[in-house]
Amino acid sequence: MDFIHIVPQGYESIVVMFGKPVRKCKSGLNFCIPFLQKFYNVIDERNWTETRKDDDGTLIEITEQIFDYIKRPFITSDGVNVTVDVVAYWRITDVMKAVFSVDELHKSLEEKILTEVRTLVGERTMQQLLSDRANLSQGIVTKIAGEVAKWGIGITSVDIQTILMSKEAQAAMLQEMEAERRARAIRLETQGKAEAIQMEAEAQRKALQIKAEAQKAYLAELASLIGAEGALQVLLSQQALDGYKTISEAEDSTVYLPSNMMSVLSVND
Repeated sequence: MDFIHIVPQGYESIVVMFGKPVRKCKSGLNFCIPFLQKFYNVIDERNWTETRKDDDGTLIEITEQIFDYIKRPFITSDGVNVTVDVVAYWRITDVMKAVFSVDELHKSLEEKILTEVRTLVGERTMQQLLSDRANLSQGIVTKIAGEVAKWGIGITSVDIQTILMSKEAQAAMLQEMEAERRARAIRLETQGKAEAIQMEAEAQRKALQIKAEAQKAYLAELASLIGAEGALQVLLSQQALDGYKTISEAEDSTVYLPSNMMSVLSVND
């Protein structure tokens, strides 16, 4: 009987009178006034073939539903053609709005999601798209949630399942990644050499400083024993000996000692 209607769990129905919605019916046993009221059929009136139970257009599904879109082509900001597989999870939160506030609910929702995907993909490079997939999915939900709420729709999530590119684009990306790795390796090697040179120079500076301080302390102690002039004579004699020693250690070298060598090395008491 058309005036008696059983609505199963997870569905709702709408009662209309003279084409105007009167009330919505939740799960359970529902009635309408014969000849004056009827249960609205969304398949006949709205062509809602996506939302049905056993082809009963009077039953509107309110549980979470899935849109698994066929892979669609998009273009990234750096001009790479990609194919993106999008899956959307959504549910009807207000059957009155879903039926009467938009002409083709499912097509409108699909276009809204794909338009936002196209916009967000177009704002990213291919590298950003691959590394930022989670944020991309969340961004789509954030962008369209408020807009589809006026249609009585709640968006749970929009997932980017796969991102495909042509073989040419893959080869170009691999070349770019390889070039970046080589450049990074060169930078690290150059930085390492520069740091090694800097460390060596610092070590030499400290060694010279320590040597100078030691020599200063030695001269001060020597001067206290034999006087400043005597200490200076000792220093000059030591430097002369060190110089002759360095020359004599070279191969095929002949060392000629000056005639005043002994006077150079003599130190006054």
